[in-house]
Amino acid sequence: MIAEIAQGQCDLFQKAGGGSTPASPLHFMSVVPITKAMAETFVLAKHYSKRASIFWAGFGLVIDGKIEGVVVYGQPSPPIQKHSFRDRDFRLYELCRLVVQTEEKNAASFLVGRSLQMLEKPCAVVSYADTEWGHAGIIYQATNWLYTGATKSHDHAYLVDGKRVHPITLRDRGITDPKRWAKENGVQTLPPMEKHRYFFLAGDKKQRRSMRERMAYPVLPEYPKLPKSKYDNGPRIELSI
Repeated sequence: MIAEIAQGQCDLFQKAGGGSTPASPLHFMSVVPITKAMAETFVLAKHYSKRASIFWAGFGLVIDGKIEGVVVYGQPSPPIQKHSFRDRDFRLYELCRLVVQTEEKNAASFLVGRSLQMLEKPCAVVSYADTEWGHAGIIYQATNWLYTGATKSHDHAYLVDGKRVHPITLRDRGITDPKRWAKENGVQTLPPMEKHRYFFLAGDKKQRRSMRERMAYPVLPEYPKLPKSKYDNGPRIELSI
């Protein structure tokens, strides 16, 4: 555990010849394992889904002794588990929640990059950038993930009070059959939007090559681009480590 935490530590001074430029050189960032309860404190309050996910592993971004962001790795959908790799004999995670509240430059990519180093290897990780929220996957691009194209869910959204609402949100409000409810109440149905799919392969050079050869999806040569966007992720969370 101590070795893992040490591996996730980094000062924010820019090194000669490269590196990130911090918002302030006086801070110190580290990445440490966290519990499911700690992760959900952030996710339920600040992630746009307002929903927890299946929790296999979680990591926190720590600055000055306080958690300033979390990343959660969980279980991918059954189709992805079954079809994304041929003869898979390694663990496949989904990076399913990422929340960062600090304004420190490159904090999100630092958190993702260091947490990937701390996962049990060999393994692969899949994640999605939801265009419905203006996401193209900039963090995945910055940490050298493999882009395998866009996919669409089967769930339509609904226009409620002028806002696009996901069917899961409606079910959370007690509407068990959103499609029927929308039809009965004259609510407009909206087509699903694309999600950009990324993979990260973690292991030694031989293991990564083997996983890459067994991937069922072609790797595309160019990353998608969208204008930068941010959503209001709510009040600041004060959580010490």
